[in-house]
Amino acid sequence: MAVTIELDRPPLLPDAFTRADLEFRGVDHSGPSFEARVFLNNKRAGAGTATDPAGGYAGSFYVFGHGGCFGELGHCDIPVGPRGPFDKRLAHPLTPQFKTVIVTDALRRLLQASDDDKVSVTVVPVVPESQVSRVDKAVDPLKFESVSLITYEAASPDGAVAP
Repeated sequence: MAVTIELDRPPLLPDAFTRADLEFRGVDHSGPSFEARVFLNNKRAGAGTATDPAGGYAGSFYVFGHGGCFGELGHCDIPVGPRGPFDKRLAHPLTPQFKTVIVTDALRRLLQASDDDKVSVTVVPVVPESQVSRVDKAVDPLKFESVSLITYEAASPDGAVAP
């Protein structure tokens, strides 16, 4: 199921930034593998929407899912709380992920074509067909904690931010 988020329009002119990123925090990967397609200002986007600039396509990220939990009770529970200072183990395998989608060109096109105060971001999960997956396709795989739109300005040779 697609998710649409309204973000504030960046205060910069389209040519004033050198890069724009959408950062997704807390991406859940406990379910099936999927592609998350990102569309700007296309709230009706779906799995069948063309991945071209005319449809607002900005990029995608991929999640290699775990396909559900097959261990004993509590096996897939992510520990909470601080770890000990001498605990050198890796993080739990189901610790939520951080994903970045570079949307520079798509955002520039949108800002040049629209004066809206908001930018809508629609994320569409596309789960590949698989005969071996035991995960229920009806379960929505797209879960994340937050998303941010980050723009980067170019610095001048003396280190100051360019006007």
